[in-house]
Amino acid sequence: MEEPLLIQISSLIRQLRLEKGISQEEFSHLIQIDRKYASLIEKGDKNLSILMLKKIVDGLDISLADFFKKGKL
Repeated sequence: MEEPLLIQISSLIRQLRLEKGISQEEFSHLIQIDRKYASLIEKGDKNLSILMLKKIVDGLDISLADFFKKGKL
């Protein structure tokens, strides 16, 4: 069963990464995770810990607060 909030967060991660013009491979290298894991995150197939989300938003150069505001979450 898909969790709507997880899908929203995952979609926002992908959107922000694409807006920055960064490939999934480049981004996964930047935040030091496996590219396949990054793909699972962006598809909403992984339930993120708050620490992983923090690592991701840091890599996107956005604060957690701004991330949630931008996504209207």
